[in-house]
Amino acid sequence: MPKISAFNDKMILCNRGSLMIRWGIIGAGNIAHRFAKSLENEQDSVLYAISGRNAEKLSAFAKEFPCEKQYVGHDLLLNDENVDAVYVALPHIMHAEWAMKALEHHIPVLCEKPAAVNEEQTREIAACAKQNNTLFMEAMKSRFVPAYEKLREVLQSGEIGKIERVETSMCFALPMEYFGKSYHTKPEGGGALLDGGIYCASLIEDLLKGDPEYIQTYASYYKGVDLYAHSTMTFENGIAALEAGFDRNAPKNALIKGTKGSVTVVDLHRPQTLIIHTEEGERTETVPYENDDFYSQIHHFVQLVKEGKNESPLMPYEAMIREARILEGIRAQFTEYDENDLALLETQEKELSADSFTNADALALGNIIAQKALEYDRGVSIRIDRCEDDLTMFLYTMEGKNERNLKYMDGKKKCVYDTGHSSAWAWLKNTLTKEYADWYGDGVHALSGGAFPLYVNGEMKAVIQVSGLHEGKDHELVVRSISQWLGERPYSRFTKVLG
Repeated sequence: MPKISAFNDKMILCNRGSLMIRWGIIGAGNIAHRFAKSLENEQDSVLYAISGRNAEKLSAFAKEFPCEKQYVGHDLLLNDENVDAVYVALPHIMHAEWAMKALEHHIPVLCEKPAAVNEEQTREIAACAKQNNTLFMEAMKSRFVPAYEKLREVLQSGEIGKIERVETSMCFALPMEYFGKSYHTKPEGGGALLDGGIYCASLIEDLLKGDPEYIQTYASYYKGVDLYAHSTMTFENGIAALEAGFDRNAPKNALIKGTKGSVTVVDLHRPQTLIIHTEEGERTETVPYENDDFYSQIHHFVQLVKEGKNESPLMPYEAMIREARILEGIRAQFTEYDENDLALLETQEKELSADSFTNADALALGNIIAQKALEYDRGVSIRIDRCEDDLTMFLYTMEGKNERNLKYMDGKKKCVYDTGHSSAWAWLKNTLTKEYADWYGDGVHALSGGAFPLYVNGEMKAVIQVSGLHEGKDHELVVRSISQWLGERPYSRFTKVLG
């Protein structure tokens, strides 16, 4: 008979495969605290051990969440034969290493998302789990909460018809001084895509399956970390958009568009609310968590362990591999620049020069920009200034824009006056040479495009300015609009990702 002991007011069958599961947590950071708090609600589990690098920190953790063992060293925890399951709560870059070490000890693993930092590592984890006949599950909590189950019901009912488009966003503003102090903001395994974009990729993968083709990607970097990324992808079953950022606040929602309606998933990473639009009107479905947003994934995992399952039907290995592939595909769109890119931007300025530029021309061009701006996901401010006297010939500000946008345009216009080229050119020149470091510093801001010089017979006559978009979209909007104003004149397109 297996030994039975009492701990934390629970009766525990200590051998693996027992009814009561003794958990070890690898890592003692913030996410480990959230997991331990939620684990208290799981009747068939108990926190048994915690491992980390600092004995004092482990002792403090054990005071808040009583556990029998505190190990200074993750290997010591894995060598404890009483550990029935582990939760990997380490920085992203360490997930694959310690998940596979646990699997090699035949310990079931629930690993905080992302399972790994790239597709290759994710495949290695899946192979290791299969080889050792041991359960591994990525802790994609959003897939397990009751609201996600309700979402599946709505979509499977056909209420919104066939899914055509999935738009996802996970953005929040981190203070710049935070960068480099947390693994989330370090080049090794950090960045907005891995931290928040993984939730977007999970929903896209679940609804559209297959491998995407990337239509267009915008991105910006800061200190080697992807600060923001927006990618549009096409799948065999529909189109998807993924947005992830550390540099701005935005609704953390998903919009699923079908042939007969749509569903908005509020708080994509931990949903409780669905807003359903159909021809019959709008309704809101509120489905609260069971205990908290961590609990449902823990409970699901515990049931798999008790049933002797080696893979989750809700978070299978192929799903986490496809998630990793989606994010890796987006990162592959990020681009290095060279002098040829500067030359292309200079060529644009020559190709989009005019024979004359009057007040009527400014009005016509400004209206074209305003109309084309409606094709983008954010409002803009538009200004056209005459160079000879700095007179404003056209000014238009969309709803939600303010004085700050006009100040941004002042800075962009200064780039044009000082260099004779577009603000995109000045940003790129600084990226390559740091020549304009006084303006752009170390690259904290996304591309300052959107100010473009309009030349007439070799003389700069006006500066067209747009502010409000990101990652080169301001510049893109301006050159598209000038081309249309010039009778759809062809021009050299900058196809690399700007930012």
